[in-house]
Amino acid sequence: MLVFFGIEFTVSLLDIPSWKRTNHQQITYTFGRILPTLLMIESPQEAIGFEPLATEDPDSTINKDPEQPSRPAYITSSFRRTIKHLKAVGGVRGCFRGFAIFAMNGVLVAWLSMMLLSIPFVPAGVSGVIATVICAQFPLAWTHIVISEPSPRNWFRRFPSPKLWVKVAIPTAVLAIAEQINALVLLKLVSIAGLNRDAKTMAQLSPHKQAMMSLAGFGIVAVSVVLSFLLVLPADVTLTRVQASLLPDAEETIVPFDRSFGGKVIPEIVGGSGVLSMLDAWKSFDWSSRIRLVKAYAKIYALQILVSFFFGLCLAAEMFLIAGKDWASVLPGDGNKDL
Repeated sequence: MLVFFGIEFTVSLLDIPSWKRTNHQQITYTFGRILPTLLMIESPQEAIGFEPLATEDPDSTINKDPEQPSRPAYITSSFRRTIKHLKAVGGVRGCFRGFAIFAMNGVLVAWLSMMLLSIPFVPAGVSGVIATVICAQFPLAWTHIVISEPSPRNWFRRFPSPKLWVKVAIPTAVLAIAEQINALVLLKLVSIAGLNRDAKTMAQLSPHKQAMMSLAGFGIVAVSVVLSFLLVLPADVTLTRVQASLLPDAEETIVPFDRSFGGKVIPEIVGGSGVLSMLDAWKSFDWSSRIRLVKAYAKIYALQILVSFFFGLCLAAEMFLIAGKDWASVLPGDGNKDL
């Protein structure tokens, strides 16, 4: 999935306790995963090619002048509207739809990565990409669950056919590689700037050096954000739209969705591939939708910064209550005691 613009890096820097990190991740999941996914696949009403039947009800909005629509063009045009729609579709749990398979995918990818690392000459980044591609059907099932109407069937009963793995393997690999490039560049810059030192060493630096370290940290996060927009975001959009094009015909989506993507998806029954190509997946995502997505991620990132700042204040208050002004006594060191 999309490396969420360095948020995980921010959380690790703050070292948020587990119960607070859980709440933080819940916010990240709903706003950082579900909302962007719906935005990536939602189509304008006029692109669906659906014309409702006329009604005699004078209060109905169907017969009203199309020049004055009674509802916005996009359900995902605002966070409040999207959250309200998710709750209307699936109740409070609608904001966490697909979480079980999302967590399962994370566990499996991590386990496979560790297993592959035990093989000689397999770098960590490569093992992560391979594990992600092997588990490509889990994100495919997750996308289908998130964008479709609730079903009484469990997620494992809605698992896609193994034949579909071939159709999503390449775009999944492209996204995984883009995420690894972003992560490796970030870690390399952290190492060059010396931000990987232990907390006690950082606390003993002069105020000037601490200020320079802070500026370097902000610069590294900015680089990560730029790389995410240029590399990870296009790959994520492409994969999500390719996955959505494989949604079974029996499944209804919770947002307006053009299954044919403007006629670019040719069903297998008439000799087509039945899946949207990677190039068409990106090209069919018009600039207005791209701008809406960027704005949404900017808002999400600002929200995450505020949440991280709040939890950082909580952590600072706890440390002050424990150690008072003697901050260095509670900062983790390298494990060596002073002689």
